[in-house]
Amino acid sequence: MKKVFIFAVLGLLISSAFANVDFYGSARLGYWYQMMDKDMTGGESRINMQFSLNSTSKLGADFDFDKFMGKTEFGFGNNVYLRLLYGKLDLGNLSLLVGQDYTGFNLANSACQNTSILLGYENMLIGYGAAYDGRQPMIKVIMNNGLYFSFTNPRKIDAIGLGTGAIDAIIPKINLGFNFKNDNLELYPTLGFNMSKYNKDFNGAGRDESVMAYVFATTFKIKLQNLIVKGQVNYGQNENNYGITTSTVANAGWDQAKEKIINATTLGGYLQLCYALGNNKIKFGGGYITTSADYLNDADTGMSVFLQGNFSLHKNVSLVPEVGLFNNMEDGYGNKEGSEIYFGTKLQMDF
Repeated sequence: MKKVFIFAVLGLLISSAFANVDFYGSARLGYWYQMMDKDMTGGESRINMQFSLNSTSKLGADFDFDKFMGKTEFGFGNNVYLRLLYGKLDLGNLSLLVGQDYTGFNLANSACQNTSILLGYENMLIGYGAAYDGRQPMIKVIMNNGLYFSFTNPRKIDAIGLGTGAIDAIIPKINLGFNFKNDNLELYPTLGFNMSKYNKDFNGAGRDESVMAYVFATTFKIKLQNLIVKGQVNYGQNENNYGITTSTVANAGWDQAKEKIINATTLGGYLQLCYALGNNKIKFGGGYITTSADYLNDADTGMSVFLQGNFSLHKNVSLVPEVGLFNNMEDGYGNKEGSEIYFGTKLQMDF
């Protein structure tokens, strides 16, 4: 990864002779406490202090030349990793993007609590109501009217447990959606679809079943002077198999007696209020998720709630205190998974 980082920086320096280049970065340090109950630890309740560089600390660059623009971004936590790397060509009524970027289930549109401090993760609503599948290598077409569609590498779904060698990918993973914005209202519906099929000739013991995973999410944002209301509702089948992060078990299963695929269905959502006080902000929100499947005795559920401040100490420096709770409730078999209360702060410097 160090070589990749060095070559990327050298490439950007060379390209700066031919294009406008803007470098940027963000250093984020978190200091917080976790209070976990007995159900979560499996023993005694405990309190644990954390002090670390957030994994969303980053360094990147934007460059453009005529109708072409590009972006590269690296993250810094326990190690260096690639976040974004893509080129984007303006073709008039549409743009073509090639490389690694966020999908339609992205932080700007779908996630909520994107400045929190717990675990350097910076979004405790991911998995607790906010549908998110990270950054993926893709080919993406973006229309000027807000429509988009992308193709990414399909995920092979092994519900039976024969191994991925027994599975054939049928089509790329597809994501399509629409970004609508006006002065006071924003809407971001997006749909993801993934399908794979068992090879019935695999070692003479293959199956002929196809397994499908899909996710639909609609995010809204309403601006009311100093108050911003933001929320999302999402629904899907076999969401973990699609690539969505959840705090519940949301994988396809296999009924050995009936010899059929068991699909898991997931419903989630969140709501957040953000009130601006000059350059400062106060946020309050919560999320909920539930997954049902025939292989579960009951629904597997989880929830989270938080209260957060964002105080500007300088135009490039902010202090972000936060307190929150997440509760994994029960695992679908009647077992309590426990809860955790956390509180702390993050110091962020942008440059």
